Amino acid sequence: MKKIKKTIVGICICILLLSCVYVFELNICKLTYVNNKKEAQEIMKNAYNIIESKNDKKDVYTELSKSNENDIIGILVIKKIDVKAPVKQGTSQQIMQTSVGHFTESDLWDGNVSLASHNSGTSMHYFEKINKLDVNDEIIYITSLGERKYKVQCVSKIKDTDWSMVKKNENTKNKENTITLITCINGQPDYRLCIRGIQI
Repeated sequence: MKKIKKTIVGICICILLLSCVYVFELNICKLTYVNNKKEAQEIMKNAYNIIESKNDKKDVYTELSKSNENDIIGILVIKKIDVKAPVKQGTSQQIMQTSVGHFTESDLWDGNVSLASHNSGTSMHYFEKINKLDVNDEIIYITSLGERKYKVQCVSKIKDTDWSMVKKNENTKNKENTITLITCINGQPDYRLCIRGIQI
């Protein structure tokens, strides 16, 4: 009987300790997300200021093309899913904690602008709802060069090794301006969700 009581007490203590660890980790995750969100809001303010100040300059494209990793280069707006996010050059984990990342392999303005963001976790997950986008939905991209509107042309699932949708638009004769949004697919680590929009 004493052994059974000791076992029950031991199990209860284990459950209590595990619960405390879980609550502690959950609070740390929430705190991390809140901190990332505050930083993202500051970056967003800076993005608007940078875009407005550069609109007066003549050679903005050259300046934009010299942007370094982690520089703010634009703002992404998708009204249907309540997204208004700063865009930074590069797709490192550090950048994507607070911003949408721009694939450096893609175009900056004319051609194919390719962007990435998380869809869950403690980082800002701006692409959490891009799976709700349908053909013809609107995507807006704002930079110091101006504002472009795109309509969703296709929604597809691609292999995580397929970079063809991300690359620059090499076709200079019939160069269409497109925007490509990439994010992970929950439970399918070998695949990515890919949204392609075309300028309207």
